[in-house]
Amino acid sequence: MFKKSSLYALMTILAVAATMLSACGGPAAPPTPTKPAETKLAVGIVLPTKDEPRWIQDETRFKEALTAAGYDVEILFSQGDSAKEKANVESLITKGVQVIIITPHDASAAAAAAEAARAAGVKVISYDRLIRDTEAVDYYVTFDSIAVGAQVAVLRFQFGPIRPERRD
Repeated sequence: MFKKSSLYALMTILAVAATMLSACGGPAAPPTPTKPAETKLAVGIVLPTKDEPRWIQDETRFKEALTAAGYDVEILFSQGDSAKEKANVESLITKGVQVIIITPHDASAAAAAAEAARAAGVKVISYDRLIRDTEAVDYYVTFDSIAVGAQVAVLRFQFGPIRPERRD
């Protein structure tokens, strides 16, 4: 399907993206890919909402990093709806992606989507939030919350408390 080196390169890109971002019913048959395998690795990403700037920022960074690395990328948003999240995953599987990165809206509900992807031979990466209650997650990428908290504490003691400006 694709070389392990491609997967390792993808994981490296995700690790770099995570570092950059730290600064700021019954089971159904899985869809089958209709697009023949290409030489380029196709990556599908399902983010939780367009309503928060953080996810728009992630969309931009994922698209830039993965496109620059030579991957085909499609990013979909679930808008806080677990059913739409599963439909997005099924759509990406049908389009022939080899890797799906999911930031689940509901960690347990996303298990069905991850299992559908695994059944179709797609690698599943849970991003930022762990998909629970399934063995179908191949990788989990998140922030080092302890290190982030330590950096916040250092900045707090270095610069004092943050006082938002009053807006009258």
